[in-house]
Amino acid sequence: MNWSRIKLELFYIHKSFLEYRKGFKYLKNKYFLAPKILKRRRVLEKPINFKDLSIHILSSHKDLIMLIWSLGSFYQHMRIIGQVYLHSDGTITNKDEKIIKDFFPSIKIIKPEQFLKFYQSNLKSYPVIKKFRTKYPQFFLLKKIIDPYFISDKNCHLIIDSDLGWFKEPIELEEEIKNRCQNSLMLLNNRPCYVTFWNGTKISQEKANYNSGIVLYRKDNFNLKKLSNYLSNIDIYNPLNKHFIEQAGYAVCLENLQFLPPKYYTIAQPLDNRIILKHYTSPRRPLFYIEALEKIKEVVLR
Repeated sequence: MNWSRIKLELFYIHKSFLEYRKGFKYLKNKYFLAPKILKRRRVLEKPINFKDLSIHILSSHKDLIMLIWSLGSFYQHMRIIGQVYLHSDGTITNKDEKIIKDFFPSIKIIKPEQFLKFYQSNLKSYPVIKKFRTKYPQFFLLKKIIDPYFISDKNCHLIIDSDLGWFKEPIELEEEIKNRCQNSLMLLNNRPCYVTFWNGTKISQEKANYNSGIVLYRKDNFNLKKLSNYLSNIDIYNPLNKHFIEQAGYAVCLENLQFLPPKYYTIAQPLDNRIILKHYTSPRRPLFYIEALEKIKEVVLR
């Protein structure tokens, strides 16, 4: 564990004690309960039953255990299942791959170099997109928006994060998939997250209100010309842009875009019996261990 990760973990511990008042539960669940999943290696996935859907997750070595819990809770509640792709940020090891395959045997793991090797020709027609995907490693989140579009030939693409807690059947999501993804869907942010441009302007508040913890779209609703124009205007020298570049990109380039109902799909709302899904973004990550694990442990560990 490097120093930056140590500092982040100390921040989480501090927050779990002082803000959430459940520091001991955080420590117990993260360091004792969560790793138990590795000792119960059993298949958590369900068979594919929707051929025209692909599901994509960008994740890393440090989030391995959280990924297993999150994806396990997804399979427990989602009834429409497509081919799942795990997009490595470049840190997932061979050992990690073996562990992931024990739980999800049919998952396809895509390494960054594999994408660049096999899909270079697809990117040639989109020079700006290719430039950002190959020349600016600081924008690693672009793997989450660019790679799924080119890798999968399915009409419906579902992008999910590895820090989601799934608590009930996501009926609204499933209905849109059954409707062949005529509408694009994303989460509502708890606050606007802006990306800035080289001319001093920034993305509109409307677009900044979309969160990419979940993204559902039909491939012909993904406008590559809009994405190229958006990227060509990004201020590459603003370090804050690396955090939101891909979710703002989705908000800009997707046609027929709508919010998932925020009373059921949330970031900041208290967890109660109405909540279908909660996105435990980095500032609220301790709550994944404090509350989400408590709610999903029975269905994932059984």
